[in-house]
Amino acid sequence: MIRISQLKLKPGCSREQLEKKVCSLLHLKPEQIEKTVIVKQSIDARKKPEIWLSHVVDVKIRGLSEEKVLKRCRDKNIAIVSETVYHFPVRANACSREEKNVIVGMGPAGLFCAYKLAEAGFPVLLLERGQDVDTRTGEVEAFWKGGPLKPESNVQFGEGGAGTFSDGKLNTLVKDRDGRNREVLRILVENGAPERILYENKPHIGTDILSRVVKKMRERIL
Repeated sequence: MIRISQLKLKPGCSREQLEKKVCSLLHLKPEQIEKTVIVKQSIDARKKPEIWLSHVVDVKIRGLSEEKVLKRCRDKNIAIVSETVYHFPVRANACSREEKNVIVGMGPAGLFCAYKLAEAGFPVLLLERGQDVDTRTGEVEAFWKGGPLKPESNVQFGEGGAGTFSDGKLNTLVKDRDGRNREVLRILVENGAPERILYENKPHIGTDILSRVVKKMRERIL
């Protein structure tokens, strides 16, 4: 995989313009590029009023060796990298494939734990004290309008956990050597989150979309 860093485009530029710039930087024709993936996108406003979108882009090529392409580019912002793909670490006898593996709490940790175990073929029993996200949303909205507090199903408790109503950003300072962070974002996108969270510098979903994502993840676990 060839990685291009500091690929700058004006805000509002199309995907087609980005791919055209990739071809220009690598001295390749469009048919020589198999896949282009935006890894990161951030705003470069250091030279105001000029504003740029700075990209990190991974490019998979066909018909040529990566070393040959890199040699003729001679650009410090172009390098060969290894693609990091997360692999679920299933160890022998780590979990039972006969008995259900019990997970207590359907917040982010419990939800993703159940998702990956079910995906790997392990039966899971996921316990949550609160209601499903649709019922819970109605109960929370009623409470915000002056209605009664439901002690077992509220902003804290219920499907999706407190994060469903936090409207928070998906940031972490943990180095992603194993691809876990990106796998989390990939699963969110797989279940209805916007694709831009995979590369935005400060990814953000929003409660309205997130509640639908949580529901879809539960349906996929089932």
